[in-house]
Amino acid sequence: MHDIVIVGGGPAGISTALHLHAHDPALAGRTVVLEKATYPREKYCAGGIGGRALRDLARIGVTVDVPAVSVATVAMRTPDATLRIAEPEFAKVVRRVEFDHALAKVAMERGITVRQGAAVRDVVPTSDGVRVTLADGETLTAKVVVGADGIGGVTRRALGLPGGTLRAQVIECDTEPVASDLPRDTLLFDWSDRSLHGYGWDFPTLVNGQEKVCRGVYVIRTLGADNVHARLDAYLSARGLRMKDYTLKPFGERGFEATDPISRPRALLVGEAAGIDIATGEGIAQAIQYGALAATTLSRAFATSRFDFDDWRRTVLASRFGRALFARLVLYRAFYLDRARGERALATNPAFLQLFAQDFAGNRLRTRTFIKAALAASPRDVPWLARLTRDTWEGRPAELVGSPRE
Repeated sequence: MHDIVIVGGGPAGISTALHLHAHDPALAGRTVVLEKATYPREKYCAGGIGGRALRDLARIGVTVDVPAVSVATVAMRTPDATLRIAEPEFAKVVRRVEFDHALAKVAMERGITVRQGAAVRDVVPTSDGVRVTLADGETLTAKVVVGADGIGGVTRRALGLPGGTLRAQVIECDTEPVASDLPRDTLLFDWSDRSLHGYGWDFPTLVNGQEKVCRGVYVIRTLGADNVHARLDAYLSARGLRMKDYTLKPFGERGFEATDPISRPRALLVGEAAGIDIATGEGIAQAIQYGALAATTLSRAFATSRFDFDDWRRTVLASRFGRALFARLVLYRAFYLDRARGERALATNPAFLQLFAQDFAGNRLRTRTFIKAALAASPRDVPWLARLTRDTWEGRPAELVGSPRE
C-alpha cells in the first residue's frame, strides 16, 4: 500500500509531490505519481506562468530550466484603447511539453516515484483507503488519492463530484511575428471584439529556438456558444494571417466555483480538476499553488490520521491564491454583466489592471493601488459589488444578480 497516489503528472500533481518532499521526505517516499502519457508529452496551453508560481517553486529549491520568454508588461486591448502596465518579473512564457517534463525530472531526481504510461481507469474509496485501477487492470491501494488529472480526468467523475458549470473552450496556434505585434516582453489580452464571449491573446513564445507568437481565442461557454474556429480565423485575419497555414490546438478549461465540493473522504482535487480562474483561463501558477497547499493539508492529515478532507474547499478559499480565485470569479461576473462599463472602468483607471499584474507576478499588492481603485468606484457600485460578492459566495446564478443600472 502507498500512502498517497497522485493521479496526473502535470504541474498540479508534480507540485503536490515536490512540496510534500519539502514538508515530509518520508511521506513523499511513500507517494506515487501516475502519468497516463510518457514525457515529453504535448500539452495544449498558451504557456504563461505568473511570477508567483516560479517563486513558490524557488522556495523549495526548484528551478525549472527550460527555454522561456521573460515578460514584464501586460496589455489589455478594448475597442477604444490599449492599456499597458509594467510589472517586474510579471511572467514567463514556456512550452508545456518542455516545462512539464523538466518539472517531473526534478521530482524524480528527488526520489519521488513517477510512473509514466500509467493511465487510470477507476478510483474507488474504501473504508480504510482508496483503490486505484489502471487501464491495464493493475490495482494500487493507498490511504489517500489526489486528483490532479485536469478537466477530462477520471478522479472527479469516479468520486461522484459535480462536473461544474463554468466551462471555456479554447483554440490556439503558433505563428510568426507580424509588424503590428506589441514588443516581445508583453502579454496581450485582446477584448476589442465585444461580441466575443471571452478574449483573444498574443503571447510571445519560442518554438525550437525560433521566435514565434502563440495566438488564440478563449471562449467562455457559460456565456454563449461561439464558434471558436470562426473566431480564431477572424482574429488571425485581422493580423494578416491565414488560419489554414497553422496547426490548430483546441482544448477545454474548467472554472473554480466557490460552492462546489472538491474533496471526498480520503480524496481531494487540485489544479484544473478542482477548477482554475474562469475569467482568464490562467492555470499553471494556480496548479502549482494548489500543490503547495495540498502538501500542507496532506502532511497534517497523516500527522493526525484524519483523512476526511471536509475542510479542503474552505482551506483553498482561505489561502491567498484561493482568495484571488474568488475575487476573479466575482470580477468575471461583474465584467460580463456590463462589459462596456467594465471596459471603461479599466481604461479610465489603470489601478484595476495594476492590481491584477501585481497578483499575477506575486509581488506585494501595493496599498496606493488599492486606494486608486477604490476612488474610481462610484457610490452606487459599492452595494452592487457587495451583493454580487455575497451571491457568488452563496452560489446564486449570475443572471439573478442585478446590475448597477437598477
